[in-house]
Amino acid sequence: MISCLLVEDQTLVRLGLANLLNLSDAICVDGQAENGVDALSQLEQRDFDVVLLDMRMPELDGLGVLRALQNNIKKTPPILIITTFEDCEVLVNAMALGAKGYVLKNIELEELIDAIKRVVAGEKVLQPALTDYLLQKQIAPQLVLTTKELQVLKCLSLGMANKSIAEALSNSEGTIRNHVSNILAKLTVQGRTQAVLKAIELGLV
Repeated sequence: MISCLLVEDQTLVRLGLANLLNLSDAICVDGQAENGVDALSQLEQRDFDVVLLDMRMPELDGLGVLRALQNNIKKTPPILIITTFEDCEVLVNAMALGAKGYVLKNIELEELIDAIKRVVAGEKVLQPALTDYLLQKQIAPQLVLTTKELQVLKCLSLGMANKSIAEALSNSEGTIRNHVSNILAKLTVQGRTQAVLKAIELGLV
């Protein structure tokens, strides 16, 4: 059984999702949280196989949870965002902060169960309807930035040269040049300065 922590501030939505997921032979909702603070507390106290995380919550929202978990020594389970079209633009930051995928709240139960199984298995889940929306908004390229590319991007924002970045990240200059080239291509910009400006605009650095 896949042990799941469901984080959703709307009580009826949370209880409804939990009841539906518990009907599955593969998933058990072992924890429920109504805000980010409660979610972090539960993650500290016990282990889960996956977290279903809402974005808009009181006290600490989904992005706040993801940021907090980045500094957590304890291993974090894979996180699947459950969202609405209104939250699409924050998904760029959510994916950059380590979320493994996203689905709409109106997703069919079987699709949700499949998405959970896939992120637990190490896959990324990007629901087509949301991806299409993000592409139309021209903010989807960042979804495919790797962790290393995000680190290089942050170094670029500090004005660091390739040699300095290579030393800081324990890579060769050639590797860093490749990362920079990939970043420029994915952000569809022409130079380092434009990459930093776009990253700032999108809240990636």
